[in-house]
Amino acid sequence: MKTFGQLLLEIGVDPFKIVGAPAWTESLSTMLFDLQGGGLKNIMIPLSPAIMGRIWPKPVRTTVFHLTDFTGLGKLKKMQGGKKSISAFFNIDPMVIQTGIKSEGGYVIEMDADILIASQDDLSSQPDKTGRRWVTFQSLVNKPTDPMPGLGGGSKLRGMKKDIEKMLWGIIKTHAEFPELGWSIDKAWMELRTERAKDGKIMSLIIRDYLDGMEKVMKKNSRTLGKLLTDYTKKRIQDEDPDSGDKPMWDELIVNKIKIKMVHVSPEFSPDFEDDEDIDGFPFKLYDDVGDMTDYIDRKIQRVKL
Repeated sequence: MKTFGQLLLEIGVDPFKIVGAPAWTESLSTMLFDLQGGGLKNIMIPLSPAIMGRIWPKPVRTTVFHLTDFTGLGKLKKMQGGKKSISAFFNIDPMVIQTGIKSEGGYVIEMDADILIASQDDLSSQPDKTGRRWVTFQSLVNKPTDPMPGLGGGSKLRGMKKDIEKMLWGIIKTHAEFPELGWSIDKAWMELRTERAKDGKIMSLIIRDYLDGMEKVMKKNSRTLGKLLTDYTKKRIQDEDPDSGDKPMWDELIVNKIKIKMVHVSPEFSPDFEDDEDIDGFPFKLYDDVGDMTDYIDRKIQRVKL
């Protein structure tokens, strides 16, 4: 059995802004119990590279793009080949390149990377304080065009939901001093945190059992879940909203083991590199129009064969 310390080493990392702390992080002792009134649909699913590597040892590897700023490029360089994960994209609106997502933007990094999860819209994946990334169960179940977009698992994940509920009851029975077995699972789960919040030792055991239990649930449902997590890598085209006709401003990929291939510099920063031979050791391309940059990305992504 892994120690709690070993589990904390199995991390991903910051999504868009590599510099500094992620914009929204919580400790696991808070995040795992924060169902926000939504019941099990808001239960958290780990995207730990270590867990996913054990369940799916042959990940999809392909060309992806990452939006950052100049300082972020230096951080990204040090991450090459590592297990830490970041967010990337296949499609992005030109305006987002200029304004950034959770960095100042302006620099699009072309990379090869292993895909952990791929979605046509922002899944709002959330890092905990260790850097490990999580998504809600809802984001696996909902349709891509729902107000809260997801991967479209729907009824195919009913079995997984039952497995998660069974796992949670097991943890409650093991660690609650007075298990409220007559309550709904979400109420009993949140009560467990209230009861054990100040007991660091017990809370660490609860987190350990949650991670181990969720890995078993994911492995049991690996055939359905694995297909769901990576199907978008084959499509790489965003669906329009059925009402407005709009498309998401970017899609979201969680990737690791990156290898930087080229740096693409937006018009705002291109003059800074007109006389340079490389940018931090990497080949680069300068642009006079951000639309030309997104055209390049579109052509590159559609040529990719998996």
